[in-house]
Amino acid sequence: METLKNRIVKLLGTLNERVYGKEEVMALALLSAVAGESIFLLGPPGVAKSMVARRLKLMFRGGTAFEYLMSRFSTPDEIFGPVSIARLKNEDTYERMTEGYLPTATVVFLDEIWKAGPAIQNALLTVINEKIFRNGQFSVRVPMKGLIAASNELPASGQGLEALYDRFLVRKLVGGIEDLSDFDRMISTADESEPEVDESLAVSDEEYRQWQEQMKSVGLHYSVLEVIHSLKDKLEDYNRQLENADSPSSVALYVSDRRWKKVVRLLRAAAFLQGNTEVRLSDCLLMVHCLWNETSQIDWVRDAVLTAVGESVRGYVLNLSGIETDLQALKKELDSAGALRERADAGLQLVDTYYYQVERVRLAGRLLLFASDYQQLDDVGKQFYLHKDKYKTDCYVLKKYDPSMRNKVSPSKVYTLRRGRRSVFINNYEYPLLCTPDCASLPAMEVQAQEDIPARFSQLEQRLSHAEAHCGDWVKEEADYCANHLFVGKREKEAMSRILGEPSKALFRYRNELEEMKHAYRKENEEYPSERPENSLFGATS
Repeated sequence: METLKNRIVKLLGTLNERVYGKEEVMALALLSAVAGESIFLLGPPGVAKSMVARRLKLMFRGGTAFEYLMSRFSTPDEIFGPVSIARLKNEDTYERMTEGYLPTATVVFLDEIWKAGPAIQNALLTVINEKIFRNGQFSVRVPMKGLIAASNELPASGQGLEALYDRFLVRKLVGGIEDLSDFDRMISTADESEPEVDESLAVSDEEYRQWQEQMKSVGLHYSVLEVIHSLKDKLEDYNRQLENADSPSSVALYVSDRRWKKVVRLLRAAAFLQGNTEVRLSDCLLMVHCLWNETSQIDWVRDAVLTAVGESVRGYVLNLSGIETDLQALKKELDSAGALRERADAGLQLVDTYYYQVERVRLAGRLLLFASDYQQLDDVGKQFYLHKDKYKTDCYVLKKYDPSMRNKVSPSKVYTLRRGRRSVFINNYEYPLLCTPDCASLPAMEVQAQEDIPARFSQLEQRLSHAEAHCGDWVKEEADYCANHLFVGKREKEAMSRILGEPSKALFRYRNELEEMKHAYRKENEEYPSERPENSLFGATS
């Protein structure tokens, strides 16, 4: 049995026959119609805006279209049909003859929409919002599935057009053909006839009603709600900044509760037509076309939507924000313990949180020693081995040696360390430690044991492992869903691809940080690495 998505793919393919560079516009028009919403196309004349409406009617079985070019002299009769003189004369009934006009059309295209007069505007508000036309004393439900309005300008402020403009949920810029190959095919094509939509692809009125009901059951994941919450906050901040800037030419980004509800319905429709039972984060990219009022706001809205989606990916889908917060909290706690150890001699400088740096050694990189190990050195001497740190570039660490490691560490690689005065003796040769500019000493302070640290490490390890296991599958699934999305544009798909690439990078970084902290805290339990420097590297430099 053919899936709904495959059917929509074929339907869009037919509607886009001999149409070049307008695939996204056609897809958004189809989506708007299925969602029961209206779309506004902003662009100059001659860029196929009216063609989109004429093609869109073909998706509906027995569909009809009404098309009209508005002017400031347009009357309601030209849009909704003339008044029946016979009924007015014989029955004293004011009623329009609507056949062939907007109230009987499946798809409506109104060009230069903002030139409509107040009488037309008021009637359109009811038609768009409630799908009802008041014909005299009767209220008639219109069969209109999609209303496409177009203009080469935005509505002028102060003309009472705000309510009408707000009714158009989807707003899309339409320009000329940008791809030269598409342009060449367009000017070379002589056939301008409408395509024929197979009867099995066209949507019947009954199917349309069923779809409307089925879309209501499409789930709304909490991560999608968090995107909307984040966008609401960003919009409020944007408007506050406008108020503080006191710029009379700037237009606020007001989004009503009704508009948010319509946005969610559009997202549900997109997920439904994609064959999904739940709205996904990639569906949220469609809000790029729903929240701007002025063209100058489009880039800001796009960035805000992408940022909100990225935040939801990190914080609510993979919980990376929570992992990072806990990781930094644990690191701060370990830093605090390190700071206490450092006060045993304030002149010694901590490096990379946990270490003292051994100076004047002939190594191709830094030589570090755990501050806690240095504090435990005595005059007798303790054994250490040299470890090449895989988490730090060009860095070696002196780590405690245990006799159980004799099969892993050659005796020639074992060194005896004794504590000096702001220095360390390695095989009886003294090397200074890196000191602070101010070497004034402070009395030693006792470092309190932190017994819950191992448990914290274990919890973080479990959460990180769970995120790593979940991340790969979820990211691949979401990336495939977005790449094959019928209604998301190329630019938003590329941005989503970048967003979905971030979690694996973050997880790799968190894993390295966690391993480094574990390495510092439980250094005795670390395995000795296979790569070890030669003994000769310990020659002193001048």
